[in-house]
Amino acid sequence: MAPGGFVSAGSKVSAVVAGVEDAEDVLTALLPKAAVSWTTADDAGQKPWPVAEPDAVVVLARTPTDLRRLASLRAVLPEAKRFVVAITATPSWYDTPHVALARGIGQRWLRESHVTRWRTSGWLIAARFGKEVPAGDIVAAVVSGGTGFHLGSYPLPASSLGDPGLADWRPGDPDAAWGGEPEKSGIPSGELAIRRPGTEWPDERVPTFERISWRETSWAEVGRPGGYATLRAVTRATLDDLPPVDERSVNPRGFLRTPTQDIADLTARDGRWAVRSEGRELVTFDESGLVTDADVDRLRRLRGLRVTWRPAHTGPVAAARVVAGLAAAGVPLASAVPVPLWAESLLGAELLGHLARPADLADDLRREELSVRLRRHALRTHGTTARWRALAATAGLHIPPDPAISVVMSTRRADFVPFALAQIARQRAVDAEVVLALHGVPRAEVAAAVADFPLPLTVVEAGADTPFGEVLNRAVDHASGDHVSKWDDDDWYGPDHLSDLVLAHRYSGSDLVGVASEFFYLEQIDLTIRRRWTSEVMSDHVAGGTFLISRETLRALGGFRPVTRSVDVELFQALLHAGGSIYRTHGLGFMARRSARGRHTWQEPIGYFLHRAKDQWRGFRPTKIMEQA
Repeated sequence: MAPGGFVSAGSKVSAVVAGVEDAEDVLTALLPKAAVSWTTADDAGQKPWPVAEPDAVVVLARTPTDLRRLASLRAVLPEAKRFVVAITATPSWYDTPHVALARGIGQRWLRESHVTRWRTSGWLIAARFGKEVPAGDIVAAVVSGGTGFHLGSYPLPASSLGDPGLADWRPGDPDAAWGGEPEKSGIPSGELAIRRPGTEWPDERVPTFERISWRETSWAEVGRPGGYATLRAVTRATLDDLPPVDERSVNPRGFLRTPTQDIADLTARDGRWAVRSEGRELVTFDESGLVTDADVDRLRRLRGLRVTWRPAHTGPVAAARVVAGLAAAGVPLASAVPVPLWAESLLGAELLGHLARPADLADDLRREELSVRLRRHALRTHGTTARWRALAATAGLHIPPDPAISVVMSTRRADFVPFALAQIARQRAVDAEVVLALHGVPRAEVAAAVADFPLPLTVVEAGADTPFGEVLNRAVDHASGDHVSKWDDDDWYGPDHLSDLVLAHRYSGSDLVGVASEFFYLEQIDLTIRRRWTSEVMSDHVAGGTFLISRETLRALGGFRPVTRSVDVELFQALLHAGGSIYRTHGLGFMARRSARGRHTWQEPIGYFLHRAKDQWRGFRPTKIMEQA
């Protein structure tokens, strides 16, 4: 149903707009016969709404990233019975959105809803309710329905924002408070607040941080790029002064490992950075420096982007924000000129150290390795979770610990245990323990390897005739971590394998994450191959020795089926049938081993792997991400 039919002629409509530059024209096209009054996201709640008691509310966002900004303004959006949520552009991977309200609360009042395609890649969501409900709840429900949500997304202190223009600091969080007034119960509305410089905070119990707008650091305000005024005004800022990247929206999803277009430049267009390729303008970035999921999607076919720094984006903060967003999305970035001081101050020397030379992007594998390093560092440093944890630490607040991981490994081969434990011991940036299940192996045969292991380790014993799935379940019963990760005893893992899985779990919103079996070392013929697999996608399976799942989700599924083989496939099917999701991240940190037949639960002849090989290398050739000596 078109919005024009859903909202009757002459209806009084309040609209809030985020990221759409031709909002007047779009709203007129959407509702030609309604009386529409609108305001921008930055002004929402700053003054009375144009329509006090609207017949309908329209939420107009350029991209899902912009819609997530509006979700953080839930408390200041008006109420109505009829709603239209319009998104003008979505990335190619974006799922069909729907209104995912809380059961028994908002959902019970929903009377009808319609979801239709709009223009080339947009969506229209229209909904009617039996009573007035807050527009912010509808925005949050569409955000959840479009990208999924799990409770581990924001293990962060409750936040308060000084005004709607600061929504970029807590994107996609419908629990964000606004204004700083205590709740009716007298409890502070948040544990940590962001406010404008010079403004008062009404609740002195709440630690606050002053953050200026990108407009206040525009080149017009601080001087021309490279000038003395710029250095004085900006280089005292640090990366904590940069608005975070919304990792649930801007992330590596959709990465293409074989690009079809050459390197392009970030060039100036009307004072903003734009990307042109083959005579066509792909993206013009928002003047605030916000990078959206739809922007990234348009750049995926490029081999990379060349950052020339001058003439720069609208200001140093906005320019640094563009680079941080592109890096978090894994867009390969190269810099052919010295990096200005303001960029190093705001982005950090480590991130900028990962920028390549243009020539380094010629090889597909080297290009993808660069992408992994960029996305890994940018998300861990500039993502919303990282930024708010850093602010909380500065304020002296309690920071929830990172999720602990129980690595579960079953083995029938005592001779592989020292090798496998050494692979686990070199994992970094994670809190890990190991549950070693000996499947018909006497404990005495692994005693030396276990004794020298530096991490917490539990040994579980099972007879040789015990089904494989049952052995794994016994091991999981002894696990104490928040997540369970299954491990193979004979394969190679990079030192960031587990931390990359935790990161992918956070940005994908999936219940289970893992990698594909891309790289194999064929031991019998001393050959390394890479198979044809896509990464950074939703999928129906991953490599069985690489996945991570929360212990509670695994328990809710009944654990592994007590069968002798195909335990991973059975688990994946059970998860999908229960409504869960699986995400496949990059495979550069994992290499499977294939040796003589009879030593693997998954057995295929050498020809099977050679036939599916995209690339081949003589000898043992791990990627640089593996960091193998």
